[in-house]
Amino acid sequence: MSKNLCGKTVKPENAYEVWQSFDGVWTYFVLKKYQSPEKEAQNPYARWYVFVKTPAYPNGWPEDGYVSAIKRGTRQIDNPLHRTLCVKDTSIKTLEEIGLSAYPVTELVLTDERLWQYLKLCILPKDFEKVKRILAEHEIAIVCVDLPDFLERCVTDVQTSGQEEKSQ
Repeated sequence: MSKNLCGKTVKPENAYEVWQSFDGVWTYFVLKKYQSPEKEAQNPYARWYVFVKTPAYPNGWPEDGYVSAIKRGTRQIDNPLHRTLCVKDTSIKTLEEIGLSAYPVTELVLTDERLWQYLKLCILPKDFEKVKRILAEHEIAIVCVDLPDFLERCVTDVQTSGQEEKSQ
């Protein structure tokens, strides 16, 4: 049986997961999980301690919520309190080696096979300048910063830099 790695209460900026309704109206920041994933999967009454934001309560409120109710009609998203940037021509292993393993990374190839050399990092605002500096020191190219249409920007970058040909 695995240990509950999400048992410590955190702030919304450090939420373990973020779930949002498909229309973007409700957002749940998971601040604590009371059970390990295995026990949670077996318990129809499993709960999370969450911070909830809605248009009626834009400042949000904390509460316990049933996992099944939170996941119903929602999708998991990147933490909207984080800043994002996309980089190219590097790997997750390289990011780990230069000290950036603490930040969530998404391989964009999972969305579009042309983006096999692109990664997206989610960074706490207070760490953003430090991360940019580390990337610059290691000559890792930043493609875009905080763009909602980051995928389109990365595809455009592939097409203009000729990297797509390398993957074929």
